[in-house]
Amino acid sequence: MLWTNPAAIAQTPASDPAAPRYVVSYICGDARIDGTAPLPPDGRPYNLGVSFATQTGSPLANVQVRLRRHGRVLVEFNATGPRCLFSVPDASYRIEGTYQGEMKYGIVETGSLNTELRW
Repeated sequence: MLWTNPAAIAQTPASDPAAPRYVVSYICGDARIDGTAPLPPDGRPYNLGVSFATQTGSPLANVQVRLRRHGRVLVEFNATGPRCLFSVPDASYRIEGTYQGEMKYGIVETGSLNTELRW
């Protein structure tokens, strides 16, 4: 089963007011979703992925997710499934997940679809 958000709009850092806006799209679902999931409305492929699990590897849902770049929160949502994919401009991102009050994070580059956060 897949859960989607059509798109969440994020603006590039304010230090460059002439920089273009871009759209951060994401999809969350069960552990089987991958880069072949239905494309976001803008047609760009998913190029960043994260899974949420217990220390024993059991999938976790209802994780509060934040995607950051240069300290700015680009998108924040509650993941209704244990795996999320993002369609974002090429860069390095900080993916944060909070589950039962405990925050974990990973620093990832686009192209990485297998990041895992464990509680």
